[in-house]
Amino acid sequence: MRRHDLLRTAGAQFCAAHDALNQATFALACILTTLIALALPYEIVARYFFNAPTDWASPLVSYSLVAAIFLAMPELTRQSAHITITTVLETLDPRIASPLKRFILLIAAAACMLAAWFSGSETIDQFLLGIHTIPPMSIPKWIVTCVIPYGMLSSAIYFLRQFATGTKLAPMPGNGT
Repeated sequence: MRRHDLLRTAGAQFCAAHDALNQATFALACILTTLIALALPYEIVARYFFNAPTDWASPLVSYSLVAAIFLAMPELTRQSAHITITTVLETLDPRIASPLKRFILLIAAAACMLAAWFSGSETIDQFLLGIHTIPPMSIPKWIVTCVIPYGMLSSAIYFLRQFATGTKLAPMPGNGT
């Protein structure tokens, strides 16, 4: 097998593994969003109708919200579903707009990689120092924050993949997009 073919095969396998991980984390984000949608009304009913507030609902919602955002972020990046302001690009000549869009993808990838680096460093520090969240539902803080570098790094990879292909990535089979 030629070196070029070997690199192409390895790249395709990496992209397939990245997409599979993305699908799993997006599904988890959907489950967490459902959990949030159930826990909040439960807390409201328990607190205001039965005068029996819970200790767990508010922290569970907070922790789940962080996780849901950063576990869903790569899928939104893959679909180019994040908020973009395209007014300038749409008014430019396509010969200028296309390279500019590709440059913006590189800047977005670099920003996500930088955020992954900083948040990853902080998560490692939290783990090494044994930092916990505040009561009443005190857990090791790194458990909450470890999804931030994942979401940022995975999104950076999708920005780079979009840069490499020059276009929005094709929908993954079976997810209805």
